[in-house]
Amino acid sequence: MRRRGNGHGIEQEITMDMRLFEWDKIYINPLYGKARPQIDFRILQELYAKGDLLLDQMVTRTYGLDDLHQAFSDMHKGLNAKGVIVF
Repeated sequence: MRRRGNGHGIEQEITMDMRLFEWDKIYINPLYGKARPQIDFRILQELYAKGDLLLDQMVTRTYGLDDLHQAFSDMHKGLNAKGVIVF
């Protein structure tokens, strides 16, 4: 199977051997990784409130809604480790 880029992301041609996939298995891409939102989000919120989860230090830059174009431009250039849109 060969795919070419569609103008978004990498434009390099790749070749993939579809025989590498085991067709009797089901591959799942869960929305939150393997997190259990009903349980884990509450725990993360409590850790953040206590100061044990340092989320603020992970944010490289914040952007307002008026700066969306700049935020996406910076993301595509790889300028931020974690850019955050503030609503």
